[in-house]
Amino acid sequence: MPLRVRVLPVIFTFVVGAAVVRADWTAVASTGTIDEGDLGKIVLNNDGSAAIRSTISSTSAKVRFNVTAVTGIEPPPPGAISGGLVFAMRFRDNGAGARVIATLKRVTLEGFHFSRPQSTDVLGTIDSDLVAPSNGWQTAWSQNANWKVLTNGLSFLDYGYVVEVQLIKHDATGDPGIMGVQLFRDET
Repeated sequence: MPLRVRVLPVIFTFVVGAAVVRADWTAVASTGTIDEGDLGKIVLNNDGSAAIRSTISSTSAKVRFNVTAVTGIEPPPPGAISGGLVFAMRFRDNGAGARVIATLKRVTLEGFHFSRPQSTDVLGTIDSDLVAPSNGWQTAWSQNANWKVLTNGLSFLDYGYVVEVQLIKHDATGDPGIMGVQLFRDET
């Protein structure tokens, strides 16, 4: 067999192997989906953020961030020492004319337990009105949370998780914006 034919499978094997090594990486709540009814209200900016259009003086709009299963936010193995989950949001709220509220929700899917009732539970909220206003980007962490769930981790077998962000513009002076939300394990 000529050398060229043998080298090609080896290169292909390395490329596939590299893809498998990186297969467990995923973005946790980094890609938002604008609510269908709010598409005309939101502008996507060059910095990756979403905001209410400057031409609209008063409205609200929702952006949802799907939370996907990754090793760091699922329950740790038995006996493992680990911290709880932290729910954080990067946002802009420039004062009384703006507000950004993020809500981490757990939705019952019941992969194997068919007897539980359907429910949607709030696991944590972040409200920009509880942080000093700023024209720049800020980070805030959950101000109220279901610590029992967030300490143990998220179980994707029976539940789905979503972060719903509501951008609220009370008047023309408001400039609410969302850069993203995240969940990470506090290992400190």
